[in-house]
Amino acid sequence: MNNSGLPEGYEIATQNSRMLAWLMNFIWNFGVLFGALFLSVMGSTPTIPAVGALIMLIINLIVIPIMTGRTLGNFISRTRYITSADGKPNFIHGLLVNSVGLMSLVGISLVIFNMGSIFDDAGKVQPINIGFLVLGIIFVAVRIIDGRFKKNSDQNQGLYDMLFGAFLVKYVPQEGEELTGLAARLEGMANFGDSFTAKREESRLKKVGKAAIKAEEGATEPSEDSEEKKSEVSKPKAKKAKAKKVE
Repeated sequence: MNNSGLPEGYEIATQNSRMLAWLMNFIWNFGVLFGALFLSVMGSTPTIPAVGALIMLIINLIVIPIMTGRTLGNFISRTRYITSADGKPNFIHGLLVNSVGLMSLVGISLVIFNMGSIFDDAGKVQPINIGFLVLGIIFVAVRIIDGRFKKNSDQNQGLYDMLFGAFLVKYVPQEGEELTGLAARLEGMANFGDSFTAKREESRLKKVGKAAIKAEEGATEPSEDSEEKKSEVSKPKAKKAKAKKVE
């Protein structure tokens, strides 16, 4: 496991940036794929959408990362992966990290489709179906483990980030770096991401402010229970005063 620490001069990507990167990658990677699956369920032949979904996956998981070292989600969220040695992670890291969601979906499908077909009609074990079932469980387990790693890491490193010593950081152009061609066009999409993260941050600050105001009001205003206790304490004193006058 290679995890020497975050290089100086970099800042870990915020939660909003991570969510935006995940959301954009998810929509691009699986949007058309889900459409193809829906057509298949409805009885249509989704050949063209399925081919289109495969091409979109290859573009975002292989082509763009090889050319730029980032995915569409990274461009829109202004993030990138770096190693503890201040370099770009190798291609295998990017492929594994960006395919965690896809493998999870494949794993769930394998479990669902093979769980009920471990035995044939004669009660004989089907080794192939058992193999696919185990493979599906492994894919789902990897997704869960990756999530646990991120939750327990101070720098939000997932399973593959830990193994390759990689960090998801805010993208800051290096001195003398000039984006051209495809990278320059994709970087222009980050304006949408800036607007998205700004709105989410504004919403978060409003919620924090409202919670603080409610906490202050709750601390300053006397509760109904305390008012009742005060009235109960004052009533016996009044009765004693009246008794003295009668005497």
